Amino acid sequence: MRISPLFVLLIVLLAALVTALAAAGTYLGVRQIVLQSPIELPPPPQLGAPRPTPVPLLASTPIASAAAPEAQPTALDAPVAEAPADGSAIPVWTDPKRLTILLLGVDQRPNETGPFRTDTIIVLSVDPIRKTAAMLSIPRDVWVKIPDISPPLSPNRINAANFIGDQLNYPPDGGGPKLAVRTVEALLGIPIHRYVLINFEAFRTVIDALGEVTVCPQERIYDDQYPDYETYGVITVEFQPGCQALDSTRLLQYARVRHNAGDDFGRALRQQEVIRAVRERALSLGGVAALIGKAGAIWDALAANIRTDLTFEEVLALANLAQEITDIKSAVLTIKRQGEGGQLLYSTLPSGEQVLSPIAEEVFALVVRLFDSGAGAPAGSPIAAENARIYVENGALVDGLAARTRDRLIGEGFNVVEIGTLKSDFPYPKTEIHVYTGKMETARYLAQVLGLDGTAIRIQTDAPIGIDIKLIVGQDLAR
Repeated sequence: MRISPLFVLLIVLLAALVTALAAAGTYLGVRQIVLQSPIELPPPPQLGAPRPTPVPLLASTPIASAAAPEAQPTALDAPVAEAPADGSAIPVWTDPKRLTILLLGVDQRPNETGPFRTDTIIVLSVDPIRKTAAMLSIPRDVWVKIPDISPPLSPNRINAANFIGDQLNYPPDGGGPKLAVRTVEALLGIPIHRYVLINFEAFRTVIDALGEVTVCPQERIYDDQYPDYETYGVITVEFQPGCQALDSTRLLQYARVRHNAGDDFGRALRQQEVIRAVRERALSLGGVAALIGKAGAIWDALAANIRTDLTFEEVLALANLAQEITDIKSAVLTIKRQGEGGQLLYSTLPSGEQVLSPIAEEVFALVVRLFDSGAGAPAGSPIAAENARIYVENGALVDGLAARTRDRLIGEGFNVVEIGTLKSDFPYPKTEIHVYTGKMETARYLAQVLGLDGTAIRIQTDAPIGIDIKLIVGQDLAR
């Protein structure tokens, strides 16, 4: 018997988000996160005998400072079903498009109901075709414009987006998490398809179920000002260099420690290390039947403390995909120094506060490098041989759509030579691929990557100069 892939994925997501919460500064007792789920979810597949009571991920409580939103179902509000241990009947992820998820951690303290800042933000992107993934950590002090928000709330630190969205109940289809998604999209120039938001309540339950997790600090870490969540005081934590197996308490300390440990940037790197280590630990337990018996406790801990717009069926399908990932790249937005790369500059506000200003071209360059698997089109493959010149046209009339699509396609190995916007007041409802010079292999692969069927491909004769294929991105891909 092997560990259910459902729990592999849930543990990986939990690890990513709980370790991201290290930047919150203090691990204190937490209660349910009170946010409103943005979409109604279909009923999940019944993979076993469900428990009699539905288990919502996060209960909804209106924020006092905002108008009460309309009642909406909470994410994964569905009967809990045990996935078969042999992996049968678990959905397969069939969408070839890259999936990008925003992982958010909130600073939630006892007797607080929010809104909350997301003091650490991690973007996780998965390439289902190449079976690769990438993580990008964004420091909390990056100074950005919050979309659709006016001064004095915008511009602001990026970690304020969730706070502002919940405070204003904007956007009405998701509040804080959706405003955080829009803000990160604007910073990175890529679409984000889902979000997951968490506090740390479930961390010890999950790590205790998995057992000790091995990490390998490169140098001694010593912090005599580590915040103690039980006493509201401070304690001393220390880690010697070298690989070591840590229990849940020590692993959380390792992910959270900041002073004399690289501050926010060093902590972000350790968070990514912990994510990998927890994933490896979960996947290594393939022959351990005991963990299956703890699945109920794991699920209960997760259900009380995670908020997501991933559907139950998507979680199951992603679980299968997670087991096939062969490579996870990672990066952190860092300070640009003389003679070194970097994407941020120190800036001082009129108030005297110090923030981090993004260098747009450097941020975009990092995103393309990170979310490109590095292989591009394989040498000798049909699309490499065709080397089709592609023109991307914004047919949905959505700001920035052509540029985002170009960056994504370049990362997939396509030769995008130009972008533009449809010269019409009437947008295309569906995406079309116009082929001018017979380079059909590229057109078919382009349709596959974008999740389109063959009806999107149209043979054309009036070729623009220097263009083999024109991709008109419609409203179906602009959502």
